[in-house]
Amino acid sequence: MNDVIATILPYIPSSALPVILVVLGGLYIYRKIDGERKATASQRDEEFAKVHDTLLQHGFEITNLKGTSTHHEEVLDDLRNQVGVLNSNIVKLTVTVENLGDSIKSIARNG
Repeated sequence: MNDVIATILPYIPSSALPVILVVLGGLYIYRKIDGERKATASQRDEEFAKVHDTLLQHGFEITNLKGTSTHHEEVLDDLRNQVGVLNSNIVKLTVTVENLGDSIKSIARNG
């Protein structure tokens, strides 16, 4: 590399030397920034993929929980209906037992 520079340097006018140094420095900075941008883009894409996967997973879990919640609501409604029917039957049974008790008392008095 030094040989190439030493060979080319005599052919470059001294007034153009600062311009060449600025251009070479600019090229160096451009390549360095480009490499850093590519690394940052790669890291950002990996983070985005992780966040995307996590969001999808949470979406599936939320959908599953909503389904479970709906099922639980249906089960609770069925249980409420059954408890209502059971309460009605208990009231009917209580009335029947009271009537039976009254009938036995009246038979015992009369007879």
